[in-house]
Formats: sequence, structure tokens, C-alpha cells
Amino acid sequence: MKCPHCKKEIKDDPRKWLDIPELKISIEIEVHDKNKSWDELELSKREKELLTVEQCIWLADSKYAKTLKMDGSSSKDDFFIQQPFNLNRRNGYVARFYADSDYANLRCGRGSSSADSDLGVRFAKKLKVRNK
Repeated sequence: MKCPHCKKEIKDDPRKWLDIPELKISIEIEVHDKNKSWDELELSKREKELLTVEQCIWLADSKYAKTLKMDGSSSKDDFFIQQPFNLNRRNGYVARFYADSDYANLRCGRGSSSADSDLGVRFAKKLKVRNK
């Protein structure tokens, strides 16, 4: 993986990823690159590495929600997700997941240049299956 800013190769630290075998993905535990916009992070080039709406819903209702702070225990860990609507994508809107103590929500109509101090990035990747 390359850093979107300096383009240097970044080695993944396995301790920073959580395997979700039910979804066949591994997901970053911590949200990072907060207070930067979709455009600043050049996420249009990496959108397929973001969680989908369906994955967010599943994770928020799962045993992994607390570890990922998707259970309302933190209102400072919102993150970008894949835009589920082609019309919104064509109009330059991006999507995000957010949760607080009262609810979890998916918002799909923000502009790609908007930044928020609580909004960041959490990447996902296919889970590597080990041969036994």
C-alpha cells in the first residue's frame, strides 16, 4: 500500500487490522487521517478499499462493533465509506458512517471537498486465507 500523500510504500502492521472471517475481510481497527476531505485523501482512487453500506450495517450489529467503536462508544470515529448511489457519485457526493451514543447512521450526500474533524478513513481488504 502507498501513502496517498508522499507515495512511499507503507507496510501494514497486522496488529492494526481486525480479521472479520464472516465477511472475508480484514479491517483497520483505528480511524485515521481525520479532518481531511475525500479529495485531499484522493479516495476516489481507493474507493473499493472502503467499507460498503452493507458491511457497515453488519459490523455495527456484530460482536466486532465495540472493538471498532461502531457501537456508539465514540462520536469521534466517523469514516468515509463507498458511495452506494451512482447518482450521488456522479454529483460528486461521498458517503460516511457515523455513530454516537443514541444511534448509528449512514450519510450519502456530502460534497467531496468537505472535511470534518471527526471524519477519517478506515480501509478494508480481502482476508487472506491460510492453508492448513
